[in-house]
Amino acid sequence: MPRDGIAAPAAAVLAALAIVAWRAPVFPFSSPYEATANQTIVPGCAEVQCFRVLVPWIIGLIPAASALKWKIFAVVFMTAAAIAVFDLSRTFGLSRRQATLALTLTAFGFGSMFAMWDPFNADPLMFYLGPAVTRWLLEERYARVAIVTCVTVIAKEFVVMVVTMFGVWAVWAQRIDAAVRAFTIAAAAFLLWGAVQLLLMRLFGYSYSGFGTAPAANLLGGSFLRLWFSLMPGRAAAAALVNELGAVYLLAPVGWLRAPRALRQLSIAALPFAVFLAYVEQPDRAFWNFHFLAFPLAAIVLDDLPFALRWAFVVCYALGAVRAGAQITSVPPVIVTFPLSLAIAVLGVVHHRRARAS
Repeated sequence: MPRDGIAAPAAAVLAALAIVAWRAPVFPFSSPYEATANQTIVPGCAEVQCFRVLVPWIIGLIPAASALKWKIFAVVFMTAAAIAVFDLSRTFGLSRRQATLALTLTAFGFGSMFAMWDPFNADPLMFYLGPAVTRWLLEERYARVAIVTCVTVIAKEFVVMVVTMFGVWAVWAQRIDAAVRAFTIAAAAFLLWGAVQLLLMRLFGYSYSGFGTAPAANLLGGSFLRLWFSLMPGRAAAAALVNELGAVYLLAPVGWLRAPRALRQLSIAALPFAVFLAYVEQPDRAFWNFHFLAFPLAAIVLDDLPFALRWAFVVCYALGAVRAGAQITSVPPVIVTFPLSLAIAVLGVVHHRRARAS
């Protein structure tokens, strides 16, 4: 259950995401996830998405129009992700106001809005599990983490990365028992994931030879990063990366300096995992997987701004994400909203430094 009485904000987020999902155009390309939901098995599939069977198998059981049920899935789990970020922020020791800012930035950030446009994937579930599993690990709920990780690893592999990241942090923090438990859970989930991969390959001819998958599997040859830069002009690649987190790139490092110790250390432990993820998949989407660390850090800085400026930043950031992520063209273009949010972020840094110096 949500803590600190955030039922009303959660309901507001749910309603707002539902409106955005309704207005966002339908993703125009066929998806292996959607094909798996419709067919259960896609013989000879050569894309990595076909191996991620859990979400499409469950959604395929629902008797409703495809786009409708996938968008409902995205709305529900992005709302859950926002609430999970609130709870994790409070677990780290942030104030309720800071946690609410982190919740809002998550709910209306690029990853959430992109899921409203392209809901045909397991990302919303992972965006929820990132903060939820991290909080459970901090609270030593290892049995829950083990069950959830071993089940959802066949939805997408990122959940194992979260558990492994926590294990690295636990070693750093000299919490050896926690590290052993985390690494054991991650290893068990990884073995289960590998068994499912081999089973699908053996029985149904699945492979990693598809256009988007084969380059990613070539870890020594540049992986997906090389393909991405070959297809994206430099200016477009830079714009995509800016659109992902926007002015949060400025706020998060400043917030890190004053963050609670566990949040600071987990953020450092996450860096190699974020770099690896950006290497093997789209960089403009990879970093957003770690939203549950970036937004609490940004909220620490924004919290020192006056009320009007705090929420003006949130609005500008959200409008940019609605335009770039949800593909809704009736809102102002990013070229307008990003400079505004960046200007407010700069003011936030100035206010933050003055507040801490006084």
